[in-house]
Amino acid sequence: MIEDDLELASVLIQYLKQFNIEVTNYEEPFLALSALKFTKYALVILDLTLPGMDGLDVCKQIVKDFDIPIIIS
Repeated sequence: MIEDDLELASVLIQYLKQFNIEVTNYEEPFLALSALKFTKYALVILDLTLPGMDGLDVCKQIVKDFDIPIIIS
């Protein structure tokens, strides 16, 4: 998940945990894009209002470089 709102991230993580879904959250889009190069994830939950980089630009970068589904939140 790429979400800079830590309260929302915490709520989503706790909710998904009920279904045995493990979530890693990145507050910074650049860290998330870097992590995608080294770690295989099943899905990205993407906030569109991020610090330092527009969420749509992050989405375009992920689609260009990785084969992973994205949910925009």
